[in-house]
This record gives sequence, C-alpha cells and structure tokens, in this order.
Amino acid sequence: MKKIILTVAAVFAFGAVNAQDLKSKKGENYLPVSGDWAIGFNANGLFNYVGNAFNSSANSAPSVTYQNAGTFVGKRFTSDKSAQRVIANLAFGSGSTEDAAGTKVATSGFDLNVGLGKEWRRGSTRLQGFYGADVFLSVNSNSVKTTNTGYEKLVKSGLGFGVGAQGFIGAEYFLFPKISIGAQYTYGLNIDVNGASTTTETGQPEVKGGKSSGFNLGGVGVSSINMTLHF
Repeated sequence: MKKIILTVAAVFAFGAVNAQDLKSKKGENYLPVSGDWAIGFNANGLFNYVGNAFNSSANSAPSVTYQNAGTFVGKRFTSDKSAQRVIANLAFGSGSTEDAAGTKVATSGFDLNVGLGKEWRRGSTRLQGFYGADVFLSVNSNSVKTTNTGYEKLVKSGLGFGVGAQGFIGAEYFLFPKISIGAQYTYGLNIDVNGASTTTETGQPEVKGGKSSGFNLGGVGVSSINMTLHF
C-alpha cells in the first residue's frame, strides 16, 4: 500500500505543473464531454508494478481487477458535468464430479447483480471531483445433487434477494486525454433476505431449512486506486 501511495503522489506532483492544460499537443480533450462512455477498474496491480520497477522487489506482470467486487462499472455522460452509472454482473455456473464408487455430484447456480446511479462532477482543471448515488439489486441461488444407483439427494438453497443504496464522493486526475486515476468514499444501506433451503433424499421426507435476513447501514468504505477509460 505504501508503494501505491508514493507512486500515485509522484504522478500527481508531475501532472500538477500542467493542471490547467485541458487539451493535449494533438488537440485532444483531457476531460470527458457529453456523449462519452467510460469503464472503470481497480488499478492496484498496475501501481504495484510501477512501484516495484524502482526497487529490487519481484515484479509480476501488471494486472487489473473489478472496481466494485465482481461487477462491471460503466458510465454514459449526459452532459459535460454529469453521467449515468451502470453496475452489472450476471453469472451462471455448473459442474459435476464422479468418484470410484460411481457417486455423482452435480452443482449449479446463478448470481445477478445490477445497479443504476447518477454522478455529478465539479472542477475546471484536470483534477475533477465527483459525487452521486447508486441503487443496487442482487439475486442468487444454487443447488447440489448427489446421485448413485437407486439413490438421489438434492439440496437447493433458498432464493437470495438483496437491495441497497449508497452515496459516494471522490476525485480523479486525468493523466492523459480521457484516462484518469482516482478513488471514492461510499456510505450505504443494504438489506438481504434468504429463503428457506430444501433437501430431498430418496426414502426420506423433504426437509426445509430456516430463512434469514440482514440489515446494514453505514460503514464508510473507500475504493482502491481506480483507473477510468473514456471514449
């Protein structure tokens, strides 16, 4: 983390000299404008790579990951100073194994996360502040089926359902035309409800599990160093 902070500080110090220049030598705009689209991702791996280049630490290939855990984050600028945000992920999975005794285990599941938000921006230089809010919806379920000759057991999780909302505020600096780094703080509300699981087994009555729910408000969160590409 210390390497990341020092690297980012050096980049900001270098760029501050030209903070008022909003066009490149080729005439390209540094800042996004109405009609632009953008995607964001966690750039910690990139900054670790740059930081390690200046010392004797092992330096693996640079990598990027999700800006929000397990989700795609995109924006569409409706004006030079505001944007609509989309947060989404839809995953399906299945698999099976079979042991030497002929017992087969098949698993399946899905996970849906979607969100919409609005972002507003402030600043007249390459250093831009932003703030706004997002709302979220998540749905998930999974099952495990075990079978052998004359025997079957099926365990289904209850349908998981969640809703949430968060406010956010942050800042980013445009290192290159339409390419920025930044971070944001968030504060939000989340409600989760999980339906009862069911277990059916050959020769046995159906067994139902219990339901559960959760509520969480607050807990200021900070994102990692993020990079956003506009086009």
